[in-house]
Amino acid sequence: MSCTKQSMLNDEQDTAFAKESSGLWVTPRSWLFVPATRPERFDKAANSGADAVIIDLEDAVESADKPQAREHIAEYVAQYDKRKTDRAEVALNSGTTELWLRLNNDAHLTEDLVLCQSLAAHEVISGIVLPKVTKASQVELVFESLKLPVVAQIESAQGISQLEAIAQSEGLMALSYGRLDISNELDLTAGSQAEQDFFTHLRIQIRLVSQAHNLTAPIESIYADFKNETAMKATAGYVSDLGFSGMLCIHPRQVNIANQAFKASDSQLAFATKVIEHYQKTGDSTFAIEGVMVDLPVILQCQRLLQQS
Repeated sequence: MSCTKQSMLNDEQDTAFAKESSGLWVTPRSWLFVPATRPERFDKAANSGADAVIIDLEDAVESADKPQAREHIAEYVAQYDKRKTDRAEVALNSGTTELWLRLNNDAHLTEDLVLCQSLAAHEVISGIVLPKVTKASQVELVFESLKLPVVAQIESAQGISQLEAIAQSEGLMALSYGRLDISNELDLTAGSQAEQDFFTHLRIQIRLVSQAHNLTAPIESIYADFKNETAMKATAGYVSDLGFSGMLCIHPRQVNIANQAFKASDSQLAFATKVIEHYQKTGDSTFAIEGVMVDLPVILQCQRLLQQS
């Protein structure tokens, strides 16, 4: 699978996103949602310490407000594109934050895709989160339209039943799931042992399917009670032990918990160290390490990986 990754800048930040044959794919640990109707929060989210910010056009936005929300996104992307300086110099001396968009997966999708296509030249958007996925063709439509990696959210029994097919979608980067939506549809008793058992099984299923189809490790669903940091920490630690790569967040106070729970492997850190040492010694932005071609996006992600460790 080959996906074009684009990047987000804030005042002092830029990012890129790369996968290459060494197995180093530096994915966000923390994915912080921010409603597209609240542009005053975009900068705050970008500076929260989250590895990725997801501007949400779906659940957080009423139908009547979606046109205005798209305008907020367009203005924000254009604003940061104008601030670009030297990408390598800025990114290698600061943290990095990716900008993702959660689109609608219904009649509003066409207008969402038009928005994203109009923003492509800015090279600011890293990827798309697609909710309520029930079949592979939904993922492939978005990827074919935008050539951006897609995170598919499984949020229904129908979606669960099609996990194997969805996992084979062209352009799919990773799977996630919507705990609240699934629990409501199946009428699971909140907080019960039965509900816990169900989602343990689902997580394992998603983890196995992701591994079998060479996807990035899955992304854990949101933890709704953002004030209960102890419980979220336990959940994040548990799914990290299952091999998940990160967690969706709905509040900035959850970001650090997610960042601490998900750690890089020793092999990733060793590769990243070699890349940065070579870059600092030679100044080259294109070279090979261990038979792997390295360019600026890989260098930036190696830098982020070492900053996270």
